[in-house]
Amino acid sequence: MLQVSIKRGREQKIKNFHPWIYKSDLLSHSRRVKPGELCIIRDYKGAFLAKGYINPESYIAIRILTFKKEEEIDLSFFINRIREASNYRKKLLKSAPNTTGFRLIHSEADYLSGLIVDNYNGYLVIQFTTFGMELLKPLIVKALIEVVKPKGIYEKSTIQTRELEGLPLTENLLHGTFPEKVEILENGIKVQVRIIGGQKTGYFLDQRENKLLFAKEFVEEGDKVLDAFCHLGGFGLHAAVIGKAKKVVAVDSSEFALELAKENSKINGVENIFEFIKGDCFKILKKLQKNGETFDSIVIDPPAFAKSRTVVEQAKKGYKELFLRGLKMLKPGGKIIVCSCSHHITPPILEEILLSAAIDTRIPLKILYTTYQSKDHPFVLQIPESRYLKCIFARRFKWEVK
Repeated sequence: MLQVSIKRGREQKIKNFHPWIYKSDLLSHSRRVKPGELCIIRDYKGAFLAKGYINPESYIAIRILTFKKEEEIDLSFFINRIREASNYRKKLLKSAPNTTGFRLIHSEADYLSGLIVDNYNGYLVIQFTTFGMELLKPLIVKALIEVVKPKGIYEKSTIQTRELEGLPLTENLLHGTFPEKVEILENGIKVQVRIIGGQKTGYFLDQRENKLLFAKEFVEEGDKVLDAFCHLGGFGLHAAVIGKAKKVVAVDSSEFALELAKENSKINGVENIFEFIKGDCFKILKKLQKNGETFDSIVIDPPAFAKSRTVVEQAKKGYKELFLRGLKMLKPGGKIIVCSCSHHITPPILEEILLSAAIDTRIPLKILYTTYQSKDHPFVLQIPESRYLKCIFARRFKWEVK
């Protein structure tokens, strides 16, 4: 196996279980490197540190798979890792028995960096995001079949980071069969998910616990709710079915997503309380506010505006504009959730944006919760950017300020 040495002083990070080694950390290797191949990582003196796979052309040159010298990266390794991840999710689902859609493998959080697997009611959607995982695909598929025994496995490796690894974007069936649409339960709510042509792996599973918290503690019977960037209707459906909202205004720019959201409202028997609006949320929220619309509960859950550090300041302006529009439509005593799925927008930055919007609108808020992604999407303590999803649950004070 390829032997790779890293520079003096860079070994402590690995000893502290950080799963990434950057290109700038590399000192030498025992022979010419083949992109994606397995390797043994050693310190500058030659002492063993870890095993992983390497792509010298990538900014993250090595992704660690194990810190055990005796552990081989073979079929048994993947069976054991996937079984461990599966057992963790099974335990989680005991507290959410009416849920059949969840993340099975969450990359670094399951020490399988470069691998994402979502389970949609027994059908697996898989993403290989790195060169090394791409080469390990046959072993991983075999291990998933052994542990999970899925009805089908569909690869949806369409994430743009593959191009940074020198890999093409690809979609194809890897095992079994796969229907055009899959129906899952999310907190007891029926959700039709279209995998082929849908965003990410088909649905945003990382908001499941936040949706339930919103419906149970933020929405009151008879509320009028705004669900901005509604996608397939997740927050709005929870407000309608569990929170007993009287009306839900659901806004999204995607016709594809709205058609599924409409279908999801019908199969849950709440289509009569939904108003679906297609369009740019910035423009729609501005129009609603100018028309004097007000809401008891508001969710603003936009896509990642800040995909790199260079656009953080620009992204902050976008978030603030949305938050300003939302706050101006929030009734006294109303509740608002603001979210960011960009890891460059840290919890303090998101709070700063919301505070600025609250000051400009002279609307006093109290923060009830700050939450993150669902527990089947755990983050790694050594990688701050893995805590990518942040949600602030706030309530407007009932008294007015003039």
